[in-house]
This record gives sequence, C-alpha cells and structure tokens, in this order.
Amino acid sequence: MPQTETLLVGAAVRSVAVPAGTAMSGYAARTSGSTGTHDPLTVRALVLGRIALVAVDCCVLHEDTCAVARAAAIATGTADEVVVHATHTHSGPCVGWGRAGADQPEVRAAVTAAIPDAVVAAAARRLPCAARFSEAFGADVARDRRHPERRIDPPVQTVGFDHDGRRVATLVTYACHPVVLDAANTLISGDFVASLREQVEQAFPGSVCVYVTGAAGDVNPGDFSPESSYVPGGEGHSFADAERIGRTLARTALDAPVCRIEAQDAAFATAAVALETESEGDIAAEARVWRDELARGTDRAALLEEWLRWAEDRPHGTGWTGRVSVISVGALRIVGLPGEPFLAASDRLRAAHDGPVLVLGYCDGVAGYLPDEAEYVHGGYEVADAHRYYGMPAPFARGSLERVIAAAGELLQ
Repeated sequence: MPQTETLLVGAAVRSVAVPAGTAMSGYAARTSGSTGTHDPLTVRALVLGRIALVAVDCCVLHEDTCAVARAAAIATGTADEVVVHATHTHSGPCVGWGRAGADQPEVRAAVTAAIPDAVVAAAARRLPCAARFSEAFGADVARDRRHPERRIDPPVQTVGFDHDGRRVATLVTYACHPVVLDAANTLISGDFVASLREQVEQAFPGSVCVYVTGAAGDVNPGDFSPESSYVPGGEGHSFADAERIGRTLARTALDAPVCRIEAQDAAFATAAVALETESEGDIAAEARVWRDELARGTDRAALLEEWLRWAEDRPHGTGWTGRVSVISVGALRIVGLPGEPFLAASDRLRAAHDGPVLVLGYCDGVAGYLPDEAEYVHGGYEVADAHRYYGMPAPFARGSLERVIAAAGELLQ
C-alpha cells in the first residue's frame, strides 16, 4: 500500500550581499572589516504546514530583529508562526544591534527583509511530503571547550522531507560552535556549515538544506580556546579544515539509518521566559586593572579595549526575556531556545520526550551564554566575561538555563 504524503513542506534560500569593509562578528580580536565573501550570507526558510523555521548565516540576531521579521512574514498570510535562528558562524557580519560587535545597519536591514521574503518563497513551493528522521553518533567533531578531559558525543540529527520519492528539504542540526575559522579570517563565511549544506544538497539535487546549530554554548570543534582574545592564525583554522569538518558531518548525516515520521500537519507552542542577571561587582576597579594590563602590554589588548568600552557605556537593567518554542511534527519535536544554551539543555530535553527531539540554540534572540547551574563554580569566559561583548549589564543569573529548560519541558508535554 503506498504511503500517503500529507505534510505540506517548502523551502527557499535568499542571499544577502555583504559589502567589503563590513564589520564582522564573533571575535573581539578581529578589528578589521571583511575583505570579501567566501560563502554567501544566506537566509534559508523551511515551512512546515504554516510554521516557518528560518536560519540566517550570522553570529547573533537581536530579539527585536527577529520580532520584526516574524511579524512581517506572518502579515503576508503565508505562515502563522516563525522561528528565526542564527547559525552562529563567527565569520558573518555584525547585525545584532551592537551585540558581538559594532552593528552594520544596512546589512541588518537587508537580513531583516530577506527573512519574510524567504518564508513567502518557501510557502509558495510547499508540496505534500513524507518526513524521515535520522540520528547518528560518533562524528568525533565536538569537544567540551571548558573541560577538555570530558568526552561528549552530541548526535547529528536530520529530518528529510520527500515528495514522490524526491527530496524537497533537509533539516540538519548538530551541537557545535561554527568556529573553525578564527579571528585571522576576514572573508564572510558560514564556516563548516556551508560545506555541510553543500554536500547534502549535492546528494539530493534540487533540494534545500537548512542547518540549525544545537545547544552549543560549551561545545567547539576541537578548539579549547573559548575566549576571543587569543592570537589568531593558528593551525587547524583554515577553509580546508572547515570544509573537511563539514564533509564529515554531512557524511555522518547521510549514512545514518532513517525512520518515517507520521505527520499530517505541524503544530506550534511558545512561551516567554524572564531571566535575571547577576549583580555586577566594582566595575570601576575592574576597569583600572584592565588599563594597567594594557599599559604593560598584552596580547589581550583588543579584548580589554572592548571591555573598557563596555564599562564606559554599560547598559542598565537586571533582566532579559527570551522566547522558547516547540514545533511538533507528528512524534517529532523541534525545540527552539534563545541565547547560547549549554549542551546540558539538549541532553535533558531529549530525555524528556519519547519521540525524536531536536534542540536548537540561538533562536529568536541571542543575548549571551546560558550555562547550566553546575558550571558557575568554574567561572570562565562564558560564565563571567562574555556579557561584555554581548553588551549586557551582567551575566545571566545561576539557574537561568534551568528556567529555560523547564519552560521548554512544559511545551514538550
């Protein structure tokens, strides 16, 4: 008996031009603008029924940008809800309203406009599809960047959508920072994500691959230097390295056994989560220490100058509100979390549902790292320092990730 394909699925890609000289996001140690484009900045929309998931090749998107783009897409009448995701490549332009680098308003406006455009195009191409899920371990790419002695093995997860035996779209996720390319790189790039998508699309000609980064706040591709103050240009950070890792992940995804997901439509649930920030210490005293270090000479000069700018114009406020979302496709759940959640979020949420669960970070606004509670005692960049590069008044308070997980867990039910 033939299988009925009832879930309407469409996908589309839009490219955004990034002029040479545009400030790049992700590394305070990179002080020059872009010198060209290695991979186009793409905006990729996947529409499931009337729910859209959009992935943008950039490091950070502000929640206001996501809200404006979401409203514009919904206003077209082609989608009822939209989740906007930043792949978190550290070789994209600064489009975060001052988070993770000086904002580039023209490029940000172009990205914002491309999001609803991609959703409309994807919705126009919807076809009845069968959904097939796969999950594979053992890619041997991800490393715990805070605890190198710990072995982690997040899965490469894939959902393929096929119409009449032909692949329409492939959704791929993996929990790992796209930071193969370091601060020495001045070409716009999707990092290993670009190579992965290219390989998947070559395997399914005419299809669109949408890659979304998982809960990767504490996960790097074999690089244990989370701070952006290190001297760039080391081994293992070339485009060839990024392409190799992309091919490895694509091969892992393509070789995994698949199982069918029975689904007639997609459903959506969302909740706002209010998070508090830690109380900051004596900022004036800290600034004096940073100035003294600069005066003595240091390879952290670019980072310390960034921190001093933050200290002089520190934003006010004691909290931030993020958006948690769950897209349901039959037994499959696609969980969208804000900020940079640690891998623990994925582990706990995947264990909370009997069916397959994809846990994405960097959705609908990125305002900093969300470490799990056990990590606060270890301090470090993600816990104590990164909020300055993000332009936040202070780090997120202990227990913030657990609040996000709890909210997502309720939606999973």
